[in-house]
Amino acid sequence: MKKHEVNEIIVPIEANLSINPSVSAEDKITDAIEIMLKNDLSRIAVTQGNMVVGMIRLEDAMKKIGLEGDLKAQRVKIVVRQGRKFIIDGPNE
Repeated sequence: MKKHEVNEIIVPIEANLSINPSVSAEDKITDAIEIMLKNDLSRIAVTQGNMVVGMIRLEDAMKKIGLEGDLKAQRVKIVVRQGRKFIIDGPNE
């Protein structure tokens, strides 16, 4: 499986976005997703050194790692928490 990095999905930062928590442009996308889910965020700042270089959105991150489309057809188990769907298991291949 290819390792996807945050820098693949950076977009310009939006007003009023906190820089805490944040991720590095070189961090794995799955790490960024984990931070966003733990902190109930839909977007997170991306830093490089001491500078904010942009942000990523949870929806874009999920798409990039392949968690989009018909999840039922992929035989995954889904948990809904606070209005968000979380994948807890996928097909074993």
